[in-house]
Amino acid sequence: MNKIIISILIIVVVALVIAFIQMNPRVSGKEQSCIDSGGTVRMSLCCMSTDDFPNMCLIGACGCSPENSHEVKVCDCPEGKCFDGNSCT
Repeated sequence: MNKIIISILIIVVVALVIAFIQMNPRVSGKEQSCIDSGGTVRMSLCCMSTDDFPNMCLIGACGCSPENSHEVKVCDCPEGKCFDGNSCT
């Protein structure tokens, strides 16, 4: 009987840990920098060669046609600022 209770408790604890991890995903360094500097993380179509959180202060990273683009995470900064790859400036 005790083995059954211990097994059930282990299953419940593992399920709770998995649920907690899924509800609180890890935030990347650039994602946290975006948030800390006043920006909002969103998805956007950018050129195929562009990775997450491109320098939005430069023209070009997200200027390709839709068929030559893919979705990446970008930092949407407050008005008058742009994400330079590290923070909203």
